[in-house]
Amino acid sequence: MIASSSEPSTGDPVRDLLDGLGRDDDLEVVYRIVGNSFGFGSTTSPRLLLDLAASAFRACGASSANPLVFDELESRYVPEWPARGNSAHQKRRYAIQAAVLIASGVEPEDTSWWRSDDLWVHAFDAVIVFVRAASDRRRLTVREICDALGST
Repeated sequence: MIASSSEPSTGDPVRDLLDGLGRDDDLEVVYRIVGNSFGFGSTTSPRLLLDLAASAFRACGASSANPLVFDELESRYVPEWPARGNSAHQKRRYAIQAAVLIASGVEPEDTSWWRSDDLWVHAFDAVIVFVRAASDRRRLTVREICDALGST
């Protein structure tokens, strides 16, 4: 992975995330760039990232005959990006599950009761999980998965 990106933010968190992952930028760099869209006073909805995670989940081709193992998703696809603390771990699991629900046509539980407005952080993680899972399962590069997701 490269330490930093020479690419500027587009102002579109979906495009910035897909571009950064596709270039194999350091996740800290991609996180900061995407996070600029969700700062104080932002009206950008984290649902954009949940919808992207749902699309990436669909790209995995998971089915009852060919399932993803839920308990392995984080350790297998984001080992360098661990959730810190129980709350962060539960919120990441929520975002991963929410992406699956959205992909299945089910509206996930509302998160307005969360003490901090950090859904985008965990949706960011879910995108990474499912983009990498799609890459692994389909034997395509992360860039190819990102390009395909960006063109839909």
